[in-house]
Amino acid sequence: MFIFFIAVLCVLPESRTADTGTQSFKALRFNYDRNSYISFSPDMSPMTQSFSVCLWIKKLQSGIYPCPFAYNGDEILIGDSGEYNRVFGSSSLDRQLTSKFTTPQGSWYFYCSTWSLASRTFRIYHNGELIGTQTTPSGRTLEAGGPLVLGNYLPNFFWHRFGGEMYNLNMFSRELTASEVASLSENGLCTLIPESLEDYRKIKWEEILKLSRSGTVQDFDTGCELLQELSLNRTLEEVLDNTKIELEKTKIELEETKADLMNVWDIINSRLFGMRITDKQIKLIKELDDEEIETCLDS
Repeated sequence: MFIFFIAVLCVLPESRTADTGTQSFKALRFNYDRNSYISFSPDMSPMTQSFSVCLWIKKLQSGIYPCPFAYNGDEILIGDSGEYNRVFGSSSLDRQLTSKFTTPQGSWYFYCSTWSLASRTFRIYHNGELIGTQTTPSGRTLEAGGPLVLGNYLPNFFWHRFGGEMYNLNMFSRELTASEVASLSENGLCTLIPESLEDYRKIKWEEILKLSRSGTVQDFDTGCELLQELSLNRTLEEVLDNTKIELEKTKIELEETKADLMNVWDIINSRLFGMRITDKQIKLIKELDDEEIETCLDS
């Protein structure tokens, strides 16, 4: 029973925070001007042959084609309303997916794009649903060594300034499946990254939060940490309730076993009634196991 209790505790959801070096529950808000962005040059070499980019976006300005994410210009380009979804500089999906971005301004939505050299297919997901695909040239891989800009297309670029909120942007070194993409948003904004994907997470949100920022880019609390703690508390309460039930069942089973043993002893006493036996023989009888007692009674 106690083994059961410990085993359940071992699989309880982990409350992960920036303090522990794992997932952070803070989001970023970019001011609507060309000076507010984050620009850095991450190591993209693990993702040259396959990648997935996933993040939560809240559009706050209508703007002119706001761009929350751009790697090396339009090597990978993400627009906040479906206007631009580019890979390897191709514009074949430009303005093709605007009707699929149905989340109203001021609300969070989950965006993912995936690709691999093996599949040669660039896939776009909105809130876990596949909404667009593009075939890429044979042999074309992602160019490493370029800058990654968050909150704009290029530093200080006027036309594509973002002016919105962003949360939990992560880049993975493989092409996620449709079910994996769906799992990243199954519990809404506060969905944790599954442990099964941690080894592939090469650009991490908690590390992005530590980068230097240009202009007005502020972090704020999403409230997800509190929700995770409440969820953990509810899970603990369920574990304790289930453990109490199991303990009660075990208590009843022990009482029934005790009653059965008493009945067996009564039968042995009745068989031995009137027979003269020594204390040593009684001791031996008590040490008999169930199978030996049944053999004795049958005889």
